[in-house]
Amino acid sequence: MSKYVSSNISENIMHIKFDRAHKKNALTEDMYLELKILINKASQNKSVKVILISGWDDFTAGNDLRDFIENPPEDKNSPVFKFMIALTECPLPVISAVSGFAVGIGTTMLLHCDLVYASKNSLFMMPFINLGLVPEFASSLLLQKRTGYLKAAEMLMLGEKFDAKTALEYRLINQICEESELTNVALNSAKKLSAKPRELLITTKALIRRESETIKGRIELEADYFIEQLGNPELPTSMLVRLGASCHHL
Repeated sequence: MSKYVSSNISENIMHIKFDRAHKKNALTEDMYLELKILINKASQNKSVKVILISGWDDFTAGNDLRDFIENPPEDKNSPVFKFMIALTECPLPVISAVSGFAVGIGTTMLLHCDLVYASKNSLFMMPFINLGLVPEFASSLLLQKRTGYLKAAEMLMLGEKFDAKTALEYRLINQICEESELTNVALNSAKKLSAKPRELLITTKALIRRESETIKGRIELEADYFIEQLGNPELPTSMLVRLGASCHHL
C-alpha cells in the first residue's frame, strides 16, 4: 500500500487522490500498484458508481524518473501497465480534476477518463520523445482520433507544454474552472452520475467505448516499443539530461 495515494468512498463515489505534493505527485511503482488495486476494488464494489481522481496542488508530474530508472517496467506485468489496463477496462465512469502539472501519463491517462475538468493554471505535456521514449497508454491511437493527425503529431513529436485553453480546444478536457471551484465542479458531476442506476452507467460507458479491444492492443504495442527502448544502456543518463532540459522549459 502506498502512503502517497489516498482514497475514500462517500455517496457512491470513490475519490482517489495523489498525495505526494512535495514531488508534484510524481508517480512511483508503489503508487501505480495502489491505483490499480483501488480501481479494481471500485469496479467490484456494488456501492461504488463513480471514480473521481485528483491530486494535491498538482495533478501529477508523471513518472518519478529516479524511481522509474531504478525500477523500469521490464514487461507488461509491471505495475504501470497493470494500472493502464485497470483504468482502460474500468466499467465505471471515471472523472478527473486536473490542476497544475499534468505531465506524461498525467495527460495520457485523461484519454481514458469519461469527464475531465481542469483549472485555469493547468499545464499539460507529453514529453516522451524528449526523454528518448515513445508514446504510451494508447495515446498514439486516441490522440489522433480525438484531435486529428496534425495536432496529435504536434503534441507527440514536439513534446511541448500547452495550457488548459489549448487542452479544451484539442478536446482533451470538458471544461475549464477556477482553481478554487475545480473540486466542487468535478464532485458535482460525480454526484449527478451517482444518482443514476449503476448498471445503466456501466452499459452506457461500454457502448460508447466499443473500441476498447483496439485500445488494449495499442497499449500493448506501445509497451513493446517502450520496453525495447528501456533496454538502451545509455537511456538512464540521457533521460536525466533530457529531463533537465525539459524542466528548464516548464
